[in-house]
Amino acid sequence: MKFVQSSFDKNDPVGKDLLMEFLRSKGHETGENEDRYGIDIITKKDGIEYLWEVEMKSKRPWTSREDFQFDSVSFLYRKAKWQDTPFWYVIICTETHAAIFCKSDIIFNENYKQTINIFTQDRKGEDTFYRVPKELCIFVDPKEFRI
Repeated sequence: MKFVQSSFDKNDPVGKDLLMEFLRSKGHETGENEDRYGIDIITKKDGIEYLWEVEMKSKRPWTSREDFQFDSVSFLYRKAKWQDTPFWYVIICTETHAAIFCKSDIIFNENYKQTINIFTQDRKGEDTFYRVPKELCIFVDPKEFRI
């Protein structure tokens, strides 16, 4: 699927800022990855390094697992390029600032891989996702996520 630069330019800095603010509130030392094609954020807490990939989702707002409209959470296939490096994948709702967290070793399971047709304003055609059962993801309420 075609990468949409305008959407990235609009949403990437917001997602990174929101996630780093949240992680700092949990005791992480944060920093953006200097490799602009690498994982978004690298943090350290209690001497352990963590890697974080973040994206923003809009048009189908949620605040919790209960009001999330789907049985599964869709994670971008193109992020599988890092599947051999453990990281957290975080999706933030643009409208509510609720967040979904999932570990890469859960996401990149061939049983969850699906190719579907996408028809949105910015994207049209086939795209591949990993659709993980929402019970395997951690949902963070906007009140907790937005400190």
